[in-house]
Amino acid sequence: MRITDADVWQMATEVNHQSRNRYGGTTRLERALVRLCDEEGHEGWGEAMPVSFTDEAISDAVGAIKAAAATLKGREMEDPLAEIGSLADFSGLSAARSGLEAAFLDLMSQRSGTPLADAFGGERRSEFLLDGPIGLVSPKEAIEKAGGFLAQGITTFKIKVGADPDTDAKRVLCLREEFGPDIHLRMDANGGYTPEEALHFAKRMEKANIEHFEQPVLPAEERCFEIFRQIRAMGVPIAVDESLFSLDHANRLIGEDAVDVGVIKIAKFGGPLAACEVARAFEAAGKVCVLSSSYESFIGKAMGMTLATSLENCARAQELGHSAPEAEFAEWRHNLSGGTMSRTEGAGLGARGLADCLEALSASLA
Repeated sequence: MRITDADVWQMATEVNHQSRNRYGGTTRLERALVRLCDEEGHEGWGEAMPVSFTDEAISDAVGAIKAAAATLKGREMEDPLAEIGSLADFSGLSAARSGLEAAFLDLMSQRSGTPLADAFGGERRSEFLLDGPIGLVSPKEAIEKAGGFLAQGITTFKIKVGADPDTDAKRVLCLREEFGPDIHLRMDANGGYTPEEALHFAKRMEKANIEHFEQPVLPAEERCFEIFRQIRAMGVPIAVDESLFSLDHANRLIGEDAVDVGVIKIAKFGGPLAACEVARAFEAAGKVCVLSSSYESFIGKAMGMTLATSLENCARAQELGHSAPEAEFAEWRHNLSGGTMSRTEGAGLGARGLADCLEALSASLA
């Protein structure tokens, strides 16, 4: 394979999204898109959007991808995936490496004419359910948001907690009372509770038929695994996000009998292939995985969708439909409607950036 061109665009878009969590509310989304072109005219696309609770800065991510792009133009590559590490220093830049690996996977799938899901062991389904996010809002606002999601066909709600356990409990319980047993409720504290607060909140959830309780405390809490096990003993399943950045983390969580669900944000792991390894470890242990994205564009969502279609256990709604109103700079051939995400036929990612729009958005940062 010869890379004839490699382009990188850095963007920042202002949004009105107000799904507030314990980290605050997002109003500015920063990312980089990368395009790799080969001698046959194929284009491979990837997206690098650092996860909010990491130290990865978009400027550093862009710098690494641009350094890699500079060495790629005109380069013959026998094993692109094995050569990524030699292209630039991606230390501490998992989202940057992830975006570049995604572009290579897209390009290689198109060149071979085989489904992209083959890179993850093959596709097991072509569609799956989506959830709807509810931030740190009042019970009345939570009910209004949930009603809107139900009108779209979404019956699983991810509710932000992690501020005040009693106020948070009211937000969750009002939804169960309002909509009854036909909805699925999951909570995410983003590690915002102390151990005592987490246990108190979980106790109030015992009879609420909760799908899972995500990241009750941060991994830095010395009693973290103990707290997770105590909550699981109450019959409330535990999901992890901030505690899960590698296969080693996954294996330790499983070995400690401290987890039920792994939240898979591809950007955390340095690439789709590493994310797939983590997902396989969870599923081999009888656990569940949920693919999630940090308000990525269609490009990032398409990669998450492809990995999600390869999951063994996909009965739960995935967290790939979250979006925020922003300038349109990417498109895809897949579908997101009626509370489901589904893929259409064809090789490759099935998503690409709109170069003219990307150029305009990048220029606005200059």
